Amino acid sequence: MNIRPLALFALSACTLGAYADDTIRVNRALIEGPVVLRQAFVTDSMNLSGKRHDVSEILKNNANLAKRKFTSTESLSYGSPIGRTATNDSVATLSALRFTVDAPSWTKASLHTPNMGQKAVYLDGKEVNGDLKFLPGRHEVTILDYATAEAKDSFNVELVGKDIHRLVVNPETPRIFDIDINRHGERFGDVSMSPSGRYIVTHYSNTLVGGEVEWRTVMTDMTTQKNIFSGNYLRFQWLPKRDILYYTRKSQEGLDLVYLDPATMKETTVATGLPEGRFTMSPDESFLIITKENKGPQPQGALKRLYDSDDRMPGWRDREDPFLYDLKTGITQRITFGKESCWVNDISQDGQHILFSLRRHDATRQPMDHTDIYEMDVKTGETRTLLADAAWIEGADYTADGKQLLLTASGAAFDGIGSEVSERQHPQDYQHTLFLYDPATEKAQLLLPNFKPSVDNIYVNSADGLIYMICEDGYNRNIWCVNPTTTERYRLNLPVSFVSRFDFSCTKNPQLVFYGQNATNSRNAYITTLSKLKFVKDEVTYGTNIVRGDTIPCVELAANPVCKPFGEISFDKLFPGLRTPSCTEWDFKATRGDKVKGFYFLPADYDESKSYPMIVYYYGGCSPTARILEYAYPLAAWANMGYVVLALEPSGAAGFGQEFAARHVNTWGKESGDDIIEGVQRFCEEHAFVDPTKIGCIGASYGGFMTEYLQTRTDIFACAVSHAGISNIASYWGGGYWGYSYGECAEYGSFPWNNPRLFTEQSPLFNADKIHTPLLLLHGTADTNVPTTESQQLFTALKILGRDVTYITVDGENHIINDYSKREQWSEAIYAWFAKYLQCDSSWWEDLGY
Repeated sequence: MNIRPLALFALSACTLGAYADDTIRVNRALIEGPVVLRQAFVTDSMNLSGKRHDVSEILKNNANLAKRKFTSTESLSYGSPIGRTATNDSVATLSALRFTVDAPSWTKASLHTPNMGQKAVYLDGKEVNGDLKFLPGRHEVTILDYATAEAKDSFNVELVGKDIHRLVVNPETPRIFDIDINRHGERFGDVSMSPSGRYIVTHYSNTLVGGEVEWRTVMTDMTTQKNIFSGNYLRFQWLPKRDILYYTRKSQEGLDLVYLDPATMKETTVATGLPEGRFTMSPDESFLIITKENKGPQPQGALKRLYDSDDRMPGWRDREDPFLYDLKTGITQRITFGKESCWVNDISQDGQHILFSLRRHDATRQPMDHTDIYEMDVKTGETRTLLADAAWIEGADYTADGKQLLLTASGAAFDGIGSEVSERQHPQDYQHTLFLYDPATEKAQLLLPNFKPSVDNIYVNSADGLIYMICEDGYNRNIWCVNPTTTERYRLNLPVSFVSRFDFSCTKNPQLVFYGQNATNSRNAYITTLSKLKFVKDEVTYGTNIVRGDTIPCVELAANPVCKPFGEISFDKLFPGLRTPSCTEWDFKATRGDKVKGFYFLPADYDESKSYPMIVYYYGGCSPTARILEYAYPLAAWANMGYVVLALEPSGAAGFGQEFAARHVNTWGKESGDDIIEGVQRFCEEHAFVDPTKIGCIGASYGGFMTEYLQTRTDIFACAVSHAGISNIASYWGGGYWGYSYGECAEYGSFPWNNPRLFTEQSPLFNADKIHTPLLLLHGTADTNVPTTESQQLFTALKILGRDVTYITVDGENHIINDYSKREQWSEAIYAWFAKYLQCDSSWWEDLGY
């Protein structure tokens, strides 16, 4: 499907037509004030700097009026006097005036206030000296007016500019979900439940305009439904089996360990002079496991010999060591000593044994990482090896009785007994399943045969003996539960499809508290009881283990617990009446015969009579694109900018089963690209509301590679965006901090010398002459994962070829753009690029100076 001629025609048509000058009268504004200002007592006509008093100081000193919420409901109409009443007609006053503006797309306008003298103008709390630049969404314009008795100020305010008719002043419709909401406001930051379920500690974070984040902590007694603590952020943790919180604070003796009883709010210092480091309390409360960081040997002088390929990474020579701190004696003892870091994985419920592991890296082996797992007797220090030189192991935990191990691992672990891929494939390292390992028999059992979700983390409830798992479940993130005895498993059907955090009580009938989001709302928390679950049977599948060829029955159930809202915030309270885009699941049957899933957003004000441009997004790394409202790449907010936004989950994404995930290995985009191209074509055929000449695509990291690679395969895209994309697989393999180690997943068993075709034929750089799509390359200059040379190489090639390419670097930023201000600028470049090529509006792009 080559529609490039149509796309080029559409782009050339964008240049036709002239802009018109518009004027929009602001007919009404809320007002706070006027406040009468008294005259300062003047001791001299000039200050120490030789300057006369300037009324701009008054405006500057009261800038907070423009940033806070208005409490007044009084309003002024066009032409009304400002600052004058029957009682203050002869004095100076200060007033704050505010009106709102909805901008469906980026718009620039000047503010005309001919009848105001001394004033300061703010847009969304930021002072503006010049034109107002409205990003898509809702905005607040605030004017601080200093009026003297002689000035006779009045509210004659107008917006003037080219083609600003699309602005709506003081809109009566509810606000739409936009990039400002996606970026700012209060959210749940963490939640934890006491062992009995009586108390819940909740942390809230609030991101302010400008990037500052405020944190607060709330403790709730669920028996009274009252908050018994609310204040600044405190890093509380619950004792394993008692409703007592513990935390540390500094004193003259060093670091103190403090217990807090929420029933009385009394504090007790139980230890002083603790060693610095991260620590965990043992289940029997007799000791702490403290992890210390130790600096490795540093080079002497300017020269540094690299001991290993990874020795270029800062901190690679540093090690972590676990120590045991006895709370009764105050004695600290080392648990391990050696050249390699060791990690404590778990502590047995009786506090008698410590489970820890050591991972060895050997680049001459396949795979390069192997894990040893040990168990130490706390009293004697006697240590035995439970598992030696095991490949593909991610995590280890005790079962409830402490006799066996639960291991999260790739399907390739234990000589592939859990592998469910074809003979030509290798299990993907980011698709995790769960094994039960018996150290006594040295036998491993796959607990989750034919289980499509990928296991992220597991939590063992010692009271009910069940295993709770957080899983990448397709484009959702769900809580699953498995009975290790019967292997029966079930998914909790919750009000959120993407669980961010959860915790449960250590009781036989657990209480569960969690928060998360779905495609149309966010910032909601809930509490439920898991003792009276109603089960419905999911599809009963009898999948075939391809490697062994035998049939394994597997029963999956879904539980529908009754959930009640919890917490001090909720989406509806924060944003009453907010108009979010609609989200619809969509899949198609690929040519190879199986289903490829996805979903799409439509604007909140979707008009079925219109044809919309479309943005296509796909996974980076191996995690699927989450079907959620608020996201680092704000798909829903993009939709409300006037786009259809299609998220596809192509071959290689984790969470859709082992075979599907294994398509990521040794293909470098081939099968993923097939799915994306076919998916876009099929979607356009089935949905007439998409303009097939105005389709853009975007991805980051591996997704950035996919963006570049796709342009070598097809001309269906009118423009493309690649952030931190890989253009040369071979140079990334050798140059990126995670290059060759990520290769264990992306090209297992393949190297530049034994499979050069993979490294060249799939690299966008070696196919640069096939790229004709306008391409935006973005890269942080301090990116250690994907070096900037990956964008630089392709940029150079496309410039030589005379293609439409733009390369923007973000100074000082790594693989992810974290700095608030820089991320704002980076985001605007992306929005403006799409507006230029997909909405025939280059004004934003030109205003940014590109």
